[in-house]
Amino acid sequence: MVGTPHSLLRDVAFGVQAGEILGIVGESGSGKTMASLSVIGLLPSAIELRAGSVMLEGRELVGEDLTVERSSSDISMIFQQPRSALNPTMRAGRQVARVLEINQGLGKAEARDRAVEMLQHVGISGADRVARAYPHQLSGGMSQRVMVAMALACKPRLLIADEPTTALDVTIQAQIFDLMRSLVEEVGCGVLFITHDLAAVAEMCDRVVVMYGGQVMETAGIDDLLDDPEHPYTQYLLESTEKEIDPRVVDVGVNFALTGCRFSHRCPHAHAACNEFPASYPVGEGHASACFLNKEGRVVTS
Repeated sequence: MVGTPHSLLRDVAFGVQAGEILGIVGESGSGKTMASLSVIGLLPSAIELRAGSVMLEGRELVGEDLTVERSSSDISMIFQQPRSALNPTMRAGRQVARVLEINQGLGKAEARDRAVEMLQHVGISGADRVARAYPHQLSGGMSQRVMVAMALACKPRLLIADEPTTALDVTIQAQIFDLMRSLVEEVGCGVLFITHDLAAVAEMCDRVVVMYGGQVMETAGIDDLLDDPEHPYTQYLLESTEKEIDPRVVDVGVNFALTGCRFSHRCPHAHAACNEFPASYPVGEGHASACFLNKEGRVVTS
């Protein structure tokens, strides 16, 4: 028996400027990765895009058949698991060189030399040796640097980094963060930084989109979000890093509400209005919250 299809993402909208790092944060299953895969046109085969728009520097990328039409150099993505994303049968340098051949039109020899330069550029010492290695011969941090080199080789206008430091120790995480910041300044691209790590968000991001159940809960500058969170879910996320959480918002085994606000089944402030899907209401300059309490002018406190 086939279940009734439902929308995994609903009214998800955000924008990122050149040179800006926009964080997308939320717990597992909140729709962060699915939103990014929609932007780049890599949705899983069982999931379809039914409506939407992806604008890149004034160009509409979603065609009439609802496929994302883009140049291969417009958008690059750093995936969660670098060893899984890299081709296990191809040497690391060759994988970077292939990107340069396809996107920059370089010949094989020139692309090989340029690939070694790119590996050096992302902080890999002994780049010649690493270029000859296969992915299984590299550490997690080294594999991630190879992924960064591949992502930046095509000089993207938008870089999507999906949990780029998962399973890396804190020292390597800091190195990857420093690398991303310096390269963003150099290349001038916009970045979607996807994570569930609020500490990483505080360190890396200029603005933040908070998601839950495929819905955007709150959008704000990083300082506003950390100092004055408006949405109950954002408050819950921040409180969960500091103290024992309210038992009323513990997950009861349902991923999200299928009608109305998708956080309503866990929200201690839920009331009759939450049976309808909320719009995003302005609560300050560059700050919006998708909560009916904000529409009603009520102060949302944890």
